[in-house]
Amino acid sequence: MAGSPGAVARGRGINWISVGAFLLLAFGLAWACFIGLTALGLPFVVSGNAGMLCPAIAALAVRLMRRESLRGLGLTPLGPGRWFLAAYLIPPALIVAGAGLELAIGYQRWSPHLPSLPPGLTLSAGELLALAALQAFTLNAVLNLPLTLGEELGWRGHLLPRLSPLLGGPMSAVVVGVIWGLWHAPVLALFGFGAAIGLPGQGMQSWALALFFCLTTIPLGVIYAWLRFRSGSVWPCVLAHAMANSGLAALAVLALSTPSSMWLGGPTGLLGLAPAWALTIWLVATGRVWAPRDEPTSG
Repeated sequence: MAGSPGAVARGRGINWISVGAFLLLAFGLAWACFIGLTALGLPFVVSGNAGMLCPAIAALAVRLMRRESLRGLGLTPLGPGRWFLAAYLIPPALIVAGAGLELAIGYQRWSPHLPSLPPGLTLSAGELLALAALQAFTLNAVLNLPLTLGEELGWRGHLLPRLSPLLGGPMSAVVVGVIWGLWHAPVLALFGFGAAIGLPGQGMQSWALALFFCLTTIPLGVIYAWLRFRSGSVWPCVLAHAMANSGLAALAVLALSTPSSMWLGGPTGLLGLAPAWALTIWLVATGRVWAPRDEPTSG
């Protein structure tokens, strides 16, 4: 087992009132943003970002209304630095590994199809991709942090410790991953499957896509839960989520040929997700996703 037990959960049961109230608010507020703001004509960057803040609002509202402790949210302490390094590097590594697998087996090929550059600006495809990757690792990651805090404070700060006392670490991580995936349903229905990786308007549009998207959110949910449990902090999850949303997945789509099937190719296809699933299986099989039980979360 890796790391020392951080403080996350204690007790044998689940506070279903707290969980139910959180889910009602997290889904209700976010879906109102996704659907309502879009109906008002506001762009995805507004409705999507507003919705990302709602799980945190829901978690704080439930804990304050029920006079529950805020300590179990994982805001303090920050946690050891090695978990931040892992959070910073693992999501990009998984995206690169997935693209590398698709190239290695010949399912996709190197075929950059990038947006047109402004007149007078001449950069090769490789140079443009390198600059975009640099921006993803720096500016984009920083700008994403407030938004991913909005999600992670709800999913891994509040909900995960609420479920882990009864379900255990791995199962609670999977359940939160499924909930997290289904929560994206209006985004995928209104803006297409590409919206999941920062390319709204691309890909199929359907509410049912949320079920397939769970194949992305389950392994990421287990990896983020591992960071949460082992560090005792929600902040590595926030950073890992920010790196996953930094635009690197979109770059992988723009750098490679269009896959013949969205179900197989790309960062959210089965081939692209294979490294994330391999890491997830290894973490669970080696007993690393266990839930520490030495911090009160019931207030």
